[in-house]
Amino acid sequence: MSIDWQRAAAYVVAVDAQQQILLTQFSKPGHPKSGAWTLPGGGMEWGEQAHETALRELGEETGLSADIGTLLGAQSEWFDERTSERGQRGLALRLIFKARNLSGELKTDFRDDDTTAAAAWFSIGAVQRLNRVEVVDFGLSLISTPKLSIDHI
Repeated sequence: MSIDWQRAAAYVVAVDAQQQILLTQFSKPGHPKSGAWTLPGGGMEWGEQAHETALRELGEETGLSADIGTLLGAQSEWFDERTSERGQRGLALRLIFKARNLSGELKTDFRDDDTTAAAAWFSIGAVQRLNRVEVVDFGLSLISTPKLSIDHI
């Protein structure tokens, strides 16, 4: 069976010294997830490497810059004609990176942004009460899961 579309995207998990996570509020009129909070990130552009996408999207959506570090994990989601907003079969691949050494001023003016309504820091406890997309929980699971050292494999 063939698929009609594929979308590769890169996101960042950024946690500050107060153990707050950086999220952005998705805004796209008519989209079922408009208004939900998500990790900073988005679709890859032609010729970009995934870490470059993560850095570009972080800047566009939050005004911040960072060192894009470790690839924390990947998530894929299949869509069929019933579950896709496009009404077609497709695949979304999401790559989640760790952001370190954040710098800059958090963006407050979103008038010229067609997909982001806000950017804010949230305590991990507060995130659980937010209207959020699945990638937020996946990102949180990646930073809270104990990592095995090579000696334990």
